[in-house]
This record gives sequence, C-alpha cells and structure tokens, in this order.
Amino acid sequence: MQESWPVGPIVSEFPSAKFVKLFAILVGVMIFVGMIAFHVAIILPRPGAFQPTEPDQIAYIVTVRALNVIFAVAMDAAAALAVTCSWYWGLTRPDLTEGARRGLFIFGTVFLAIWIVFSSFSVTILRALGP
Repeated sequence: MQESWPVGPIVSEFPSAKFVKLFAILVGVMIFVGMIAFHVAIILPRPGAFQPTEPDQIAYIVTVRALNVIFAVAMDAAAALAVTCSWYWGLTRPDLTEGARRGLFIFGTVFLAIWIVFSSFSVTILRALGP
C-alpha cells in the first residue's frame, strides 16, 4: 500500500508583486534603450567619409539613414517587448507550472542573445552595402 502525499506539490514562493512588476518593466526599458543606443552608434556616419554635395545624393543618404533608424527602433521595441512580456508573465503568474515559468525565462534570455547577435550582423551588412 502506498501512502499519499499529505500536501500538494511544492511551489516556490513568489516575491511581492509590486517589485516583480516594476523589475520586469524596468528590464524591458533598459533593453530597449541599450539596443537603441547600440544601433544609433552604428548607424551614424563615419567622420572623414566621402560626403556628396549633390542634393539628390544627400536626400537619398538621409532617407536611407532615416529608414535604418525607423527599422532599428521598431525591431528593438518588438524585441524588448517580447522579453518584457516573457519575464513579466514568468514572474507574476502563480498559476503557471515551474517548467512553464522556466521556459518563459529561457525564451526571454535566449531570444535577446540571438537578437543581439543577428542585429549586429544585419547592421554590419547594411553598413557595408549602404551609403
């Protein structure tokens, strides 16, 4: 005859909800600001590079740089929001199993690492191809 467990499964205790929510949102904001600063530093033109004098060429270069900035802001916001949501839900949802919470944390961490690597490659390629 097997004995049954006297209590339910052991679940880790959640920290106070205010700090957890603030932490998840703060991490997302810091990721967004850091990635924007990274992309702006790469998109800025190099000093001493050839500067065209024709208005059409200048307008083209300004347009391409503006589109690069819009691309970087939108994609960095999406990446930061995905990481923020995964951490927020992983930290504040007591109804999730431990495996699901760990999966959310792993997703947020691995997604951010892969995003930084691929965005570095894409910016390097865009810089080599662009004006």
